[in-house]
Amino acid sequence: MKHYCTLLFICISIFSIYAQQKTIYEFEKMMPQWQKQYNVPAVGIGIIEDGQVIYTNVFGEQKTGIPANDQTIFTVASLTKPIFAMVALNLVEKGDLQLDESISAYHIDPDVKEDKRLTKLNARFVLSHQSGFVNWRNMSPSKKLEFNFTPGDQYLYSGEGYEYLRRAIENKTGKDLPTLAEELLFKPLDLNNIAFTWNTSWDINKVAIPHNKNLETYEYAPRTELNAAAGLLTTIEDYTKVCAYTLNGGGLSTALFNEMISPQVTVKENLFYGLGWEVIPALSNKERVIMHSGDENGIKTFTVLIPSSKRGMVIFTNADEGYKVYDHIVKSYLPEGAEIFEIKNKKIIPQAKYEIPAQDIVKYTGTYQIKENVTFSIEENNEKLDLIIPGQSPYKLIAQSEKEFVVNEELKLEFVKNSQNQFTSVILYQYGVKSYEGTKIE
Repeated sequence: MKHYCTLLFICISIFSIYAQQKTIYEFEKMMPQWQKQYNVPAVGIGIIEDGQVIYTNVFGEQKTGIPANDQTIFTVASLTKPIFAMVALNLVEKGDLQLDESISAYHIDPDVKEDKRLTKLNARFVLSHQSGFVNWRNMSPSKKLEFNFTPGDQYLYSGEGYEYLRRAIENKTGKDLPTLAEELLFKPLDLNNIAFTWNTSWDINKVAIPHNKNLETYEYAPRTELNAAAGLLTTIEDYTKVCAYTLNGGGLSTALFNEMISPQVTVKENLFYGLGWEVIPALSNKERVIMHSGDENGIKTFTVLIPSSKRGMVIFTNADEGYKVYDHIVKSYLPEGAEIFEIKNKKIIPQAKYEIPAQDIVKYTGTYQIKENVTFSIEENNEKLDLIIPGQSPYKLIAQSEKEFVVNEELKLEFVKNSQNQFTSVILYQYGVKSYEGTKIE
């Protein structure tokens, strides 16, 4: 009888393993079609249920002829920010950093050394994108770091803020970010395939090379310059493990964890920023969501976590239209997916106040350069104008006057004329702040 029971247990165990291996998700069936439709060579997916990583997989090819696998290394763009935020918050938990202390005692950038608003800058405002800085200084009209408002007054997405906090943390602790990340996150979680800069022991042939929408590769070089806001390199498995750790508390006290996932500043209706994460406080099923995306040329990434039920997803892609694939994947797997993207992507469309004469349309069109290798275009579309940002859907420009156009409540454009009455540059405003200036190059 004992041998019979043992045999029965083994058979049941084998059947259970076999059944798990045979589980096929709807997104797996659709993946080849989505990849072909949107020209996305590689897609990495991680799934978390009940705080545990239950699935990781990588589909397609890293580059033509080289299959992607679980060892494929992705550059994840702004998905770097939540990892840096977890490092910073663990320092807060240890008492090595205070959320609301001025970080001016530990770092002062020469560009803002005379600005009295510097003393207001703290970790809370940086992690929730209330620093007052534009995204990157060399994209601003002045090409310098400057406060556009007093820290804490409003929302404005800023990689510069994260870099400012990184330097302050490094100066205060005497340790660089990679060392802190290794001590606080990567080593405790036994992660070997995640780093803020290129690990020289890695194989360059394991990298998912970025592609444009025509399946052409972007020029790629391993990231060697440290940046707290972008450039993290990782496998889908290691990043998903960090997200599972985050859902399980992330090494933080309940009070600090709740600060992280609570609204700190309004972005738009029902969408806020917490500490390192976008926050939807309540879906129709009462669930709270924290999420983040990454967006660079040939890199579109996304993670969404649901803290109360400890569920989540991580998705990496290596193509300009990868955001269309991760949209499908999330909606396919998460019952809340459609509502999450409805809130995330909702825009208030303003009304036109000016009619552009048909013969003047051409005066606006062309390619504008913000900085080296960063451009956008203005194109004609049925006698109207579209803003074209690489890797994103076209934005309709709604004329308010001859020079001023709006896209939505977030984005406004102002065309600038030279002495010959020709439009030669465009200034982009985000949430009322003069953020970028593009010079017409063709």
